[in-house]
Amino acid sequence: MAQVLSLKEIRTSNALKVEIKKLEEQILELKEQLDRQKKIEQKLHDDILSHKKDFDHLEKQFDHFAGLEADYEALQQELQMERLEKLVQTDVVDNKSTNQIKKAKEDLAKLQTELKELKKLDPQRLKKQVTDLKKKNLDQAKDNKNLNTALVSERKEVKELTADKTRLEAEAEANLKLTNFFWESEDSIWALFETGLVLKGEEAAEDPLNRILCLNRETGASVVSSSLGEDDKATWSFDISIPDEISIEAGKRLKHIAAEAEDDD
Repeated sequence: MAQVLSLKEIRTSNALKVEIKKLEEQILELKEQLDRQKKIEQKLHDDILSHKKDFDHLEKQFDHFAGLEADYEALQQELQMERLEKLVQTDVVDNKSTNQIKKAKEDLAKLQTELKELKKLDPQRLKKQVTDLKKKNLDQAKDNKNLNTALVSERKEVKELTADKTRLEAEAEANLKLTNFFWESEDSIWALFETGLVLKGEEAAEDPLNRILCLNRETGASVVSSSLGEDDKATWSFDISIPDEISIEAGKRLKHIAAEAEDDD
């Protein structure tokens, strides 16, 4: 606790100067501690910035450190420029000097408290947090990659199964329709069916029954129509020696299918 001096003692002795010198030494010592802490803080701040994209929350923490540093520097300047300068330059010291010293000590105590708070921020602990978070992000990225690979594989398998299902349904439907012929030759050798059969390399039509399938029941050979010729006969995808009368019947059916399609439009 500072000694209370009379005005005469203050004017005739160096007691006040000694007290001020002690205060200056304390402030200088505190400044050195702060400088060391600032170097540690700056190193941590630089490390965090290098991983800014992954650790934004740590960057905010160091922004807080920077704010403490700015507040500390502002308070230090206030002590040096306002308190000490006034005490040194004042020729007549009265009772206000004691209050000024008391206020300076209170400010010093406040600075020491803030310094303790800064010391609580263990640099090694923060570095470990950075390393742990980086490892966690790498592990998560690996898990996400594996999951994406699995999803791609599952989608491919589902697509293949869907294609197989569609093909099997089409084949089943075609097989069912083989018993539902719309025309049969008198000798029961030739039969005509409506079909939506799509040959390899062709695109599926909107109408599911837009072609004619001709089946030879003796040989088992079959062929689908390719178009309606100018003579109103059906033309076939390849030749299996189909009689003209059968091509004429198939042409009639194709014309009927086309007429129904126009009515629907």
